[in-house]
Amino acid sequence: MNNALDQVEAERIIKMGGAAVGKMEYLSLEEYTIISFLRRYCDGEISRQTLKKELIINLGYSAGEKTFDSLKNLFENIFHHGRRALIRHNIDCDCVGADESCLAQLILRAGNNYKEEAILISLLLMPPDFSSETVRLASEIGASIKNLVNQDPGFLIGNMN
Repeated sequence: MNNALDQVEAERIIKMGGAAVGKMEYLSLEEYTIISFLRRYCDGEISRQTLKKELIINLGYSAGEKTFDSLKNLFENIFHHGRRALIRHNIDCDCVGADESCLAQLILRAGNNYKEEAILISLLLMPPDFSSETVRLASEIGASIKNLVNQDPGFLIGNMN
């Protein structure tokens, strides 16, 4: 293939990562929470610090700090070492993008101890040498999100917009 065709294919693949595959309103509370955390993390430093404070308030200092650090490490690893750029929708978008859905499924599977499935999903996002770290972080995040949702299901709904 020539460079022009390679560039067209690369742009097509990137666009596919942002392709809408669902709507936020139809997600489970855990999926909704994961995707909103990604969007809020990517929305800038103020949004990140607010997210961190909310995690600390709702999970306690130690668990909140650890959850935020795991989110930060997972997201930064994906952003810097991922197979390609992770595409996300804007914070107030009602759509769920393909990449966002993939990330949510990774965290859900890892958090529910479906390790083999989590490893397979991690390989879609990351090179193989990052797989174990990706699944470990996803597992920590998934467990915290389950605790958060079980503790206060209304936690996130007012914080999305």
